[in-house]
Amino acid sequence: MSRKGTGSKGKGDRADILAGLQAANEELRAKLTDIQIELQQEKSKVSKVEREKNQELKQVREHEQHKNAVLLTELKTKLHDEKMKELQAVRETLLRQHEAELLRVIKIKDNENQRLQALLHALRDSGPDKVKTVLLSEAKEEAKKGFEVEKIKMQQEISELKGAKRQVEEALTMVIQADKIKAAEIRSVYHLHQEEITRIKKECEREIRRLQLDEKDARRFQLKIAELSAIIRKLEDRNALLSEERNELLKRLREAESQYKPLLDKNKRLTRKNEGLSHSLRRMENKLKFVTQENLEMRQRADIIRRPSSLNDLDQSQDEREVDFLKLQILEQQNLIDELSKTLETAGYVKSVLERDKLLRLRKQRKKMAKLPKVSGRPSPARFEATRGGSLPSEEKTTPLLLKTVTVK
Repeated sequence: MSRKGTGSKGKGDRADILAGLQAANEELRAKLTDIQIELQQEKSKVSKVEREKNQELKQVREHEQHKNAVLLTELKTKLHDEKMKELQAVRETLLRQHEAELLRVIKIKDNENQRLQALLHALRDSGPDKVKTVLLSEAKEEAKKGFEVEKIKMQQEISELKGAKRQVEEALTMVIQADKIKAAEIRSVYHLHQEEITRIKKECEREIRRLQLDEKDARRFQLKIAELSAIIRKLEDRNALLSEERNELLKRLREAESQYKPLLDKNKRLTRKNEGLSHSLRRMENKLKFVTQENLEMRQRADIIRRPSSLNDLDQSQDEREVDFLKLQILEQQNLIDELSKTLETAGYVKSVLERDKLLRLRKQRKKMAKLPKVSGRPSPARFEATRGGSLPSEEKTTPLLLKTVTVK
């Protein structure tokens, strides 16, 4: 019954181990599928991010180039428009001044012509000599006055032109300074844009490096997944081998149970018989002691009590018969005791041999399990089966020894 209990426990342990291994295999497969899905998702994300980054870089470059071109064209057009406006304003002012001067000169000339015509009419009325002298004097005075007036006008015009020139030069310097300021602003904006472009390039390079590192990590994950899949295949192969070994062991166990069940029953019967014989041996020993004591007492009484010869002879003959009968019984009991002691000795020897064989087999199995290769730092399931259900092969191999014990008995 104890062996059956250990066998059922071994079967239950093996079933638990196999269920645990199957659950671990399923968990590893589920993890592997999850890791593969995550890897595919990461790859798609990485490719998507790379495409987006490249598109963003292209868009940023095109936008910056377009922006710079637009700014340059706008600044050029603004400068040209401002210069043209300033030149137009200077032209208009100069034309207005020239027209005003022309109108003023025309008015003066008209006044002079009217005055001269009046003088001519007056001189026609007077004599010719006087007219000549007067005309000459007046012409000289008029010429002097006109010259002075023209000189003053010319000086005023020169001063005005100098002022206008100064104003134009100042406006030109202002425009040049504004152009320089705008050019400096354009350069600063250009430098800022270049710095922004370099910064974006560096960020993109960093992102590309990070994505490359992520790709390396993904490759590492792929290698790990391949290693795990190889380990899972090894475990599955090992599991298949263990299941085959388990089936073979179960078959051999059933065969061994069918073989040694009658032997066990016979052994139980023999043990019961041995127990009964040992009890009877103890009873016979007690009886022998009691008989020997009675014999001694009777001898003492025979020595003490002396009867008549006839009665004494009768008593002696009866006593001798009883003693002979008791001696025969003692001899039979002694023979039984010797046989029982021999059977007990053989049973003890067989038991010691069985225990020694069991210990030797356990040691051999442990050495074999220690020599087996370890997979991913975990103990092999065969070792669990050997340690937990190690009684099965010993039970299978005990059957010939039990047969030997039965033959000896």
